[in-house]
Amino acid sequence: MTARAKAGFFQKIFGWVVGMAERPAAEPLQSTEQPLIKLPRLIVAIACRDGRRGGGLQLMVDSLNLEHITCKSRELLEEGDDYELAMLLQGVGHVKIQVTVEWVLLSSYGHSAGLRVVHSDETRELLGKYVSLVEGGARG
Repeated sequence: MTARAKAGFFQKIFGWVVGMAERPAAEPLQSTEQPLIKLPRLIVAIACRDGRRGGGLQLMVDSLNLEHITCKSRELLEEGDDYELAMLLQGVGHVKIQVTVEWVLLSSYGHSAGLRVVHSDETRELLGKYVSLVEGGARG
């Protein structure tokens, strides 16, 4: 091997070792979802199946954002079920929101559930107003 070939060989190996030691320059993925906001006080909500009157389920909402709501319930909710959630939001008023059950955690003292909000233009505006009030620390 000539001196030039040896230098080229060692240069390639050195470049490979340096490349292995460096961290990739990939940027971390940016999450487009907002974090859930823990509410200072629980909100009582009544969940009814679409088109039914009376006999709803009582839910206790503990955190939310514009797209998701987490709650606790005595009754068992099933993933994929659709409900109309009626809540009285302080500073906003009475709101009816369409939701879909995303996940359920079973417990002997109360089930936890995650709900995905199915928005209309009105509910997006009202829930957005409430979220901004809670983030700003507004008191009723």
